[in-house]
Amino acid sequence: MDALGPAQLVLCALVVIAAFAVRGTTGFGGNAIAVPLLTLVLPIHSVVAVMTVLTTISSLAHWVGSWRKIVWAEILRAAPFTLIGVVVGLLLFQALDAHILTRAFGVFVIVYAIYAIATSGRMRPPPKKWLWPLAVVLCTLGGLVGTLFGGAAGPLYAIYLSALRLEKDSFRVTITTILMTQAIMRVTGYFKIGFYDTPTLLMVAAAFPLMLIGARIGGLTAGRINQTLFNRIVGAVLMCSGVLLLFK
Repeated sequence: MDALGPAQLVLCALVVIAAFAVRGTTGFGGNAIAVPLLTLVLPIHSVVAVMTVLTTISSLAHWVGSWRKIVWAEILRAAPFTLIGVVVGLLLFQALDAHILTRAFGVFVIVYAIYAIATSGRMRPPPKKWLWPLAVVLCTLGGLVGTLFGGAAGPLYAIYLSALRLEKDSFRVTITTILMTQAIMRVTGYFKIGFYDTPTLLMVAAAFPLMLIGARIGGLTAGRINQTLFNRIVGAVLMCSGVLLLFK
């Protein structure tokens, strides 16, 4: 891995802080911002491995303070399908060349950006009668996408959980717990296939205090932002980063 210049280091620091500020505010979405932007200057395999560890730690901190509001039935419903998606994602993550994976990720980010902009208003909950089909499809896709690209799994689970019409705090801690469970599965898989070498662990250590800063900012700003405008800004940023990834 080539040494990063001062400007690149500052960019990485700001991205990590912003990502966990977003995650602290909404309960998901941080990795969807961090991974494509960090991949512009770092190898995608390293970025995904590092962000997965940080996501696990961040989720655990939020979980400890709000675990009583978790809807455990939905955790149990999501877990087996998420595991299937994670296993398939690990096989692809190990097999694909970094350049191919980066370009595929660029296409994925552009599609996700279009989705973020198109649904920038309040997302309409799907009917409750679709719960089981949604659990099978969206939780499996969430595990696959999260493992392969390190981000953008949160909205898939959010679509599913929105059908339950949960109270805001229950929604945030339940989706955080699902993503934490998925992240633990992914960390275990990435470790087994050898993606946690010394440089990657040093990156985790360097990013840890930045994650704490971002999470604190997110906790202070929760509920104080215009969600529609925020989603549109995120979509525009992701659109630009997705295009840049295609030419990296």
